Amino acid sequence: MKRWILIGLIIFTGCGGSLSDEQRKKLHEGMDKQKIVKLSDSEIMSASLDQGRIVFDALKKLEFNPLKVDSVAKKYEVKIRWITPGAGDALEVENQLIEAYVVGAETGSVQDNVQELHGNTSSGYDSLLYSRPIVTPMPDGAVNVEGVWNIYMSKKNIVLSAAKD
Repeated sequence: MKRWILIGLIIFTGCGGSLSDEQRKKLHEGMDKQKIVKLSDSEIMSASLDQGRIVFDALKKLEFNPLKVDSVAKKYEVKIRWITPGAGDALEVENQLIEAYVVGAETGSVQDNVQELHGNTSSGYDSLLYSRPIVTPMPDGAVNVEGVWNIYMSKKNIVLSAAKD
């Protein structure tokens, strides 16, 4: 009986253990995704602001071509929406943001923004929204808000990318 156990153990250890380079790479990627990372809220917000700006710059390079927005969204694993003032298909948070940008335009204060979204599981994104208005100057010195680019980012992806840096 002991001999069969010993033979089985030798066969078991001798047969397995070789992974291809691709399998090894996938295993390491999976391990990285499961790694415990601790970041402060300010680090997460800073990283999401940086990531939002990177995505926005990619859109800008493509001259905001609506046909190429999906490819940028896929590349960066985000959801991108263009919202104009008074748009009927805007979400509540998007309407609030665009109203704030319109009011801010009157005072001359329009800049990009990041905020957390809690419980936004219907869109599949838990929890960060980068927004950036597109404005045009008016003759009287004020600015007109043409619309806002909203970039929804997964908090998990932001934390993972910040941990790599």
